[in-house]
Amino acid sequence: MPTMTVWVLTTALLWSVQWSDVTGEGHIDPLTSSLCRLREECTQKVNVEDLEHDELGTPQAICVDFMELLEKHDVDCETLEDPGVKPADVERTLELQYTDKEREQPPTSEKGKENNGDLGYKPHPIDNPGQQFSGNDQERMNQYQDCSHIYTAGSTTNGVYFIKPVNVRDKLSVYCDQTTDGGGWTVIQRRFNGSLEFYRFIDAYRDGFGNSSGEYWLGLDNIHHITAQTSYELYIELKDWQGNVKYAKYSTFSVGPGNNYTLAIDGYSGTAGNGMDLNSGLNFTARGSDPEAILDISMAQFYGGGWWYFWLGSHSNLNGPYFRDTDGFNSDSGNGPGVLWSPFHDNVYYSLKETKMMVRPKG
Repeated sequence: MPTMTVWVLTTALLWSVQWSDVTGEGHIDPLTSSLCRLREECTQKVNVEDLEHDELGTPQAICVDFMELLEKHDVDCETLEDPGVKPADVERTLELQYTDKEREQPPTSEKGKENNGDLGYKPHPIDNPGQQFSGNDQERMNQYQDCSHIYTAGSTTNGVYFIKPVNVRDKLSVYCDQTTDGGGWTVIQRRFNGSLEFYRFIDAYRDGFGNSSGEYWLGLDNIHHITAQTSYELYIELKDWQGNVKYAKYSTFSVGPGNNYTLAIDGYSGTAGNGMDLNSGLNFTARGSDPEAILDISMAQFYGGGWWYFWLGSHSNLNGPYFRDTDGFNSDSGNGPGVLWSPFHDNVYYSLKETKMMVRPKG
């Protein structure tokens, strides 16, 4: 058997065994890099040789199968080829990853000290990945300061795109919602299956964590730079465990510079209730932030996340622990608030299933 065929089979077998070690789309790890180099050689092999692609056992046939497998698992080799891209991932933080077999049943997570016990993974279909710019389009990237510019340029499909806000050195990988309420929304926070741990230290919230094709937090520094470009509005989309969808829209939204990342928010409208009525003017707090602000730290620990916490309580905490036992959403559960937006059900214990926070320049 040709050397190329042996290499393809060996690498494909290694991939199937170690797939759970790949740390997500857009993340440059040794295994993914090797797979992409193999894909490049496969492409050259298929183009150079004149053997029939459908002949069983030929390098061409194996390469075709291998590249279909890469596509099936959403390995983005184009992103890996662009060293200037800065995705929302942060290597210092932990993200739960599972093989296809593990997705069939809720696992017990033992990874890292920051995990809050068993998160109980439940798969959820990822939205259309949309379009990523390449080639000549990369030269125009500097003009796309947020998803509204991309929408105006003619890309109206929901998905992952690159933007470069003013005063941000590297391009950012973000999810753009181009269909809700007229489109043009840059997603700064998204949760839908509990696969990503949100009880993290303040530096993780500052830099961002997760992956823009899945659950993620874009990062306080990035959110500040985006909302400092002009006047922005905020749209929050929420879904409960019965499939009910509501929204909260704010005509004014901005995040101040570090170290406090003070919130400015006003002008509520919508169907979910004003869960941010107590938060304007507050500083962002999380684990390890401002050790002298004892009350703020105790609230961050009590709510189990990072947020603009009001020291007497909060009507919202969209970065809180992800709970699945809907029967336990009450004062006797002992869990405390989870993914909280209390006006949604007029219940300070109900933990929501899905959240999406997104910003857009005012019309």
